[in-house]
Amino acid sequence: MSAEATITRTWQVGQRTVTLSMRRPEHGGSMSAVIEWEPTMPTRLSAQEIVEYRAGRDRALAEISQELGIQAVVVEV
Repeated sequence: MSAEATITRTWQVGQRTVTLSMRRPEHGGSMSAVIEWEPTMPTRLSAQEIVEYRAGRDRALAEISQELGIQAVVVEV
């Protein structure tokens, strides 16, 4: 992804750093996000880490939605 076309937000979950990245949408287009974990992706999160992850994700998506003037929907499976 090129730097100009990418929006990123980063937050901490326990000892890990989480980065959410997405491309700026074209007019009328849809978006999806990529989540990266550093130094490694966990195989399991504690209850507290789940709370931290969701709070960071929701805050990041709210900021990006406001910045772009769009509505965002999260679907957890």
